[in-house]
Formats: sequence, C-alpha cells, structure tokens
Amino acid sequence: MSFIVFLNAQEIADAGKRLKLKAMPHTKQGVIDHITRSGWAGLPDNLRRKREGRGGGWEYHVSLLPDALQAALQAEHSRSVVLVAQQNQQRREVARREALSTSDLTARQRDVMTARSAILSAIETYQISNGLSRRQAIDAFVGNPQALNVMDRMLVAANDRPSQDRDISMRTVQRWFKARDEQGVAALAPLPTKEQQDMPSWFWQFLRFYAQPQKPCLTDALEQFTKALPAHIMPPSYDQVRRLMARLGNVEKHRGREGSLTLKSRQAYVMRSTADLLPTCVYTSDGKTFDAEVAHPIHGQPFKPEITSVVDVATRRCVGFSVGLAENSGGVVDALRHSCERSGIPAIFYVDRGPGFKNEILDDQLTGLVERLGITKLHSLPYNSQARGIIERFNGSVWNPLAQTFDTYAGALMDRQAKQRVFKETRRDMKQLGTSRRLPTFQEFIDACNDAIAAYNARPHASLPGNMSPDQYWEFHVSTGFEIVPVLDSERDDLFRPYVKRRTRRAMVDFLTNSYFHLALEEFDGDDVLVGYDVHDASKVWVREIDRKSGEERMGRLICVAIFAGNEERYIPLTMERAALEKRANARAKRLQDKLSVVEAELSPSRFLEGAAVAPMPVIDIDPEPALVPAGNVTLITEHQSAEQPADPPRKLTFASDEDLAAWALKNPDNLTSNQVRVLRNCLQKPAAIELFRLSGIDVDALRNVIRAAA
Repeated sequence: MSFIVFLNAQEIADAGKRLKLKAMPHTKQGVIDHITRSGWAGLPDNLRRKREGRGGGWEYHVSLLPDALQAALQAEHSRSVVLVAQQNQQRREVARREALSTSDLTARQRDVMTARSAILSAIETYQISNGLSRRQAIDAFVGNPQALNVMDRMLVAANDRPSQDRDISMRTVQRWFKARDEQGVAALAPLPTKEQQDMPSWFWQFLRFYAQPQKPCLTDALEQFTKALPAHIMPPSYDQVRRLMARLGNVEKHRGREGSLTLKSRQAYVMRSTADLLPTCVYTSDGKTFDAEVAHPIHGQPFKPEITSVVDVATRRCVGFSVGLAENSGGVVDALRHSCERSGIPAIFYVDRGPGFKNEILDDQLTGLVERLGITKLHSLPYNSQARGIIERFNGSVWNPLAQTFDTYAGALMDRQAKQRVFKETRRDMKQLGTSRRLPTFQEFIDACNDAIAAYNARPHASLPGNMSPDQYWEFHVSTGFEIVPVLDSERDDLFRPYVKRRTRRAMVDFLTNSYFHLALEEFDGDDVLVGYDVHDASKVWVREIDRKSGEERMGRLICVAIFAGNEERYIPLTMERAALEKRANARAKRLQDKLSVVEAELSPSRFLEGAAVAPMPVIDIDPEPALVPAGNVTLITEHQSAEQPADPPRKLTFASDEDLAAWALKNPDNLTSNQVRVLRNCLQKPAAIELFRLSGIDVDALRNVIRAAA
C-alpha cells in the first residue's frame, strides 16, 4: 500500500474529520476557501496538478498541509501497512499449519512435538487423578515438573531453545493446549526456524562457469566467475557458493556437467510391463562390439567382431543372432532372418536409430525386408537406451561374461598390464608364425556364442513369472495354444533375398558390373524391374515385375531367373560379398598410401636451413715414392712353380621350393640360418603357403615350434 502524496479538496476535508484535527476545515467548501486564501492556485506543477477522471478539479501535494495533519496521515499509513503485514503473516501461518502433516516433519520438529504432547498428557493425567482443574494442574506442573514425572530432558526438548532452558511458563502451556485442541497434535510441532531464501541472481551466472562438461571444481569455477565480474562488484565467498550449491538437488547440481544420457540415470523412470505380451509380438535388437579379440575368418588377424542379437520381449528369449565385421545392414538382416526362421515372424521390430537398423534394405516400401515380411519397425528416441533395457541387459548378461572367458579380453575389467602383455604377445606371434595360441579361431568363437545363448535361455529369469527360464516361459505359451507365424520352406529364400530396382536392356539386367541374361526379359526392354540377388552366389539373379496399386509400387510376379552371361569387365562373376571386400580393401590401401606419403614428406622436407658455404680443403698432389724392399724378403716364383691356392669354400644349400626348405628344416633344426628362418616365418604368415605345407605332408605345428626355438 503506497502513501498518497496528492489530495483533492474533498480528501483533505475527510482526512481532517477522520483524524479529528482542526488544522484544516472539515468540509469541501471550507478547504476550497482555505486554498483560495493561501494562493495555492498559482503553485507550480510539482505541488499542484490536474485531477484525472470524471469531475476534474485539482489535487495538491501533501507537503502543503499543516505539519500536524501531515504527521497524522503518515502515522495512519504506517499503521495500515503494519496491519496488512500482520494479517498476511497470520494467513500464511494458518495455511502452513493446515498444510502441515506429521509425515512432512523433520526430525527436530517431530522430537519437539512428541515432548510437548507427552507434557500435556502428563498434565491431564495429574488433573484427573487429583480432581483438579486444568489451570490448577498447569500451576502444579510449572511449580514442580518432577511431581508429574516429567524429566529435564523432556523439558529441554519441548522448550526448543538454543540455551537449553528448562523453564516453561503457564502461558506457554496454555498456548500448547489451545493449539492441540483446535488444530490437532501436529500443531505442537514448531514451524521451520527460517524460510528458505530465494537464490541470488549472481548464483545462476556462476553456474555458467560450474556447469561445464569438463567438470571444474568449485574453486576453479569461482575463480573464473570472479575474473568475469566487473571491478566494482564484490565477488561472493567460497562458503556462500558452497552453501547455495548444497541447496541444489542431486540432479540439478549435475545438469550441464553431465550429458542427457548420463543425467537420465539419476532421474525417475517409467517401468514398462510386458505381462500382456505374447511371444513374437515384439522383437528387440541391438549390436554390440565383442570385448575380446578373435581370429578373422578371412585373413586370420586379431579383430573384435560385431554381434547383433535379437530378443523376444515377452519371454526374454534370445531368438537369433549374427556375427559380422561391423553393425551394418547385412548383419541385421542375417540376425532377423535367423530369428524368423527359428522362432517366427514378429509383429513389431523395436530397435535404435543406428545405421544398421535405419536403411533402405529394411525400410524401403518396395524392396524393404520389413515391408515384405509385414513387420512394423519402431525406433527408440535418441540417447534413450533405457527404453531398450531388455536388450541392453541381455548384452551385459551374456556377451560381457563370455568375453571375459577369453585370454584376449580387453574390456574395462581387464587388468591394464595383463591387457598390454596379451596384446604384444598376439602381435608378435602373428608376425612370426601367422597365428597365436591365445587367439581363438572364428569357429571356436561361434561355438562359444551358441553355448552362451543356450545357457542364457535355460537359466531362471527374475523378471519372468515364477522365475521361469526364457525357454520354459516360451513353452508355457505354446502349451496354452500359442502358435508362431512361421516362414515356409517354399518362401524362405525369396523372403530374405535383398532386391534392388534395375532397368532392363536387350534382355539383360546389370548388377555389380555383371550382366545377367534371359530371353523372357526381351518383352520388358526399357522397363524397371526388381532384381533379387544372393550375397554369396553371383551366378544368377531373380527378376520380378513391379506392380502399381493405388499409386504405390509393389513387388510383382517372378519373371525369370537370369543367368550370368558375361560382361566387358569380368570373366568371373563378382559376388556382392566379394565386391564389398574389394571396396574395403581398396579404401584401406588408399589410407595406407596417404600415410606413406606423409612419412616420405617428413623425410624430404620442402624447406631447408640456410647456411654459409664451407670452402673446400685444398688438394695436395704428392706422388708417393716406391718403398725399397730388402732382397732377403723377396721370394721368386718361377714359371714351373705356383703359389699355394686357398681351399674351396663350402657350397651353399639351395632348395627348389619353400616346401623343400620346410621339410629340410624339420630334419635339421640346428642348422637353420637366420635367412632361412626369415623365409619360413614369412611363409607361416600366409594362409596359402600354410595350406601348401599341409598338402605336402609337412607338420605345420612342428614347423612353428622349430621356428620359435630358432628365434
């Protein structure tokens, strides 16, 4: 409520009458006459102004009034302000009392409430047992609390004073009785000692320096904030910042220092129930890089395979998986094919937004696999792996423990020193022998994967009813009448065969630089068709029509199976798999060539240091005189005599092939030279040479032991 500084004639008269002061007339006309006599009509605008609103008139500044009336108006305004503040405070306290619940009390408030309630109960007991009034019982308590069996510890707790005072007055006890009788026991609890103040404005500016992903400590952030403040502003102290930071919640104080994905692990979440789902309703899938190295199936070098797993959401059963060199569309298609053939076609395929799950091979409306199988594919939100917790838990329960069983495990739990030792040992063995005893073969890895999945499906699962295993829960649904949507043998190959759109030309279609021919394509010259291919067999392709229905293109009938007839670039058909391998190999070769160019550029810099030329040393041409040899030291050799000839050096062993050298090395391991060891070590690094050794009857393992011993 603001103080009114301008008053009209009627307001001045009302103020004098209300405050009972005769300093000014109590009627409007009397005030107007006083204004005329005092000459207020000619005052400047800061003391006299036109009244706004209907009726017009003039208003005059309060400073023109007599001092007594000014003081009375100021006192009236102060009283009204205090009264309003008291009323607001009383309303706030009542609202806080009404909202107060014993479940919301702090430990201190609860202790005080309990002590006061116990004292009031002791007083009432004393009153009833002695036939006294409440006032007499309160007088007895105030005079001697021990007579009512109230201990000093209870008095201190009920008084709730920092001074540990035990004296309680009659008025205080009466106030406790009134509060309890009118509002309940919860009213005996004290209100919070201090309301939480709003955060100062500078604190939010400080958080800009503290809430950084580099996670600066409080001291460093405060130092940077202090440097950014203008010179005339006093920076906050460390204790001020620390106290304000303590008021923030555990989520808010990490906001900005942690990304949205990490921050979600601190926030509330919604659990999704799968109790109403049937098997094959929802398949979920994800790719994971295996945390141990195995031998590559092609060149034998160590690598970490990418595993794509598919899990049925309803039963938690792993229904299929595939192993590839990376999470790509080929691995996902193979995992989905494996799952559909073993356990049926799902209604929903729930995956993330990785490139392996978001591509034309799966999504295309004409040739996409999910469209042909009738599957609805759903993607989770970015950075929301919690929504796919089932498949994430499967990866942690199956693939992580499996990786730890291998010597080449390189996960977070592996000792760093042991990891480095195994890494160096496998690389040394691969360089010298072409293999390593610590490196599992690709087939051994596949067998271990099958065993791990079988063990997981047979193990009890805590999230399933009765702790049943995934296999048992699947069989339970089958026993109650559930039937899968199977993939028939007649449609198995065609359903999972990838298709691309191509245009026919003179009874031929082109795919991967190969030309495929069939007479049935002659009538479709210049038309677009669908070409299905086998990634492992490039000798033929399947050609289908494109049907158009309601403006959409659909896969039509099979026209023919076109056979590879030859093309201008290759005499041997190029498979999809081979084309991909060559493309990857060419890219790797280009990267290595770029690295070699950088190394050569470092050895041959374009700039040299300039230096002064050094004058060459003058050449002194002196012909040496022949030295005289004593006659006694000269031996004459006649033409009938010859000087003693040196003995012939031993002949070097030669071998017609590497196989002969290997056979000789097994028989003469102690006579191997360093050059022969180097030749045999290079042979053992080549799969083709190893196969030739085996075909020649050479024990490759024994040869490796010989080379290892010679090294």
